[in-house]
Amino acid sequence: MAQAPSTAHAVARAPLGFWTGFTYPFRGMKLVFFQHPGLARYWAIPILITVLVFCLGSWATWSYGGELLDSWWQAPTDDGWLAGIARFFHSIAAFLLSFALWAASLVVLMFLTNVIAAPFNGALSAAVEKIVTGQALAEEGFGVLVRDIGRTIVLEAVKMLLYLCVMVPLFILQCGVPGFGSVVVSIVGFVFTAWYWGLDYTDWPAERRGWTVGARFANARKRFWTWFGFGTGVWLFLFVPFVNLLFMPAAVAGGTLLFLDQEGAAPAPTPQAS
Repeated sequence: MAQAPSTAHAVARAPLGFWTGFTYPFRGMKLVFFQHPGLARYWAIPILITVLVFCLGSWATWSYGGELLDSWWQAPTDDGWLAGIARFFHSIAAFLLSFALWAASLVVLMFLTNVIAAPFNGALSAAVEKIVTGQALAEEGFGVLVRDIGRTIVLEAVKMLLYLCVMVPLFILQCGVPGFGSVVVSIVGFVFTAWYWGLDYTDWPAERRGWTVGARFANARKRFWTWFGFGTGVWLFLFVPFVNLLFMPAAVAGGTLLFLDQEGAAPAPTPQAS
């Protein structure tokens, strides 16, 4: 049976602070890539899926951007210098359209990466908890992953929506109030993003304990500086395209280690009667 939020909070440890929280992504990196390389069976699949989607998106945008432009504006085939100038600008427009579509596909892919990887990250987090605590969890492995994939994707989409509810108004402020808006977005946007990633990458062990969404946010607010420090360490790597794919498993492991140090291990599963 999942642990109730009130029970989980009863074993809470003292806050660790910003700098200690900052070290947990690197602890996760050590555990996943060096101490337990066999965990690749969990994190390799979403990386391969994401790379495949990126390649397909890049091929489609650069291959068909020009054809899409031709459906609106055909390049002139006449002779003469005016037609030559028109063909030149048509080529520039085709390049810019393809580039814009490619950039848009990257933005979409960045948001989809968490959704694609979420079920696998949940299985990885469970495996890390089992390694650290030496305790078999009541439910774990790819069977649970497949069973819960729909619910996990919905949860990730809800968290993403909450993130956008904060960041989109900040973006509008930046566009509407140049200068001052940019300063506000740079500061508030970074702090919120780092704290949000701290919450996001400690979410799987909280989910396994049956914590409600409200309890998870309350816990992250209570330990703001620890979660902010952890999220800042995550931000250093997740902000860099493609590097973030390789560092995501380390962030998942680090978030699980942080949660365990703060909340303790989950209760041992009740043996089933034979």
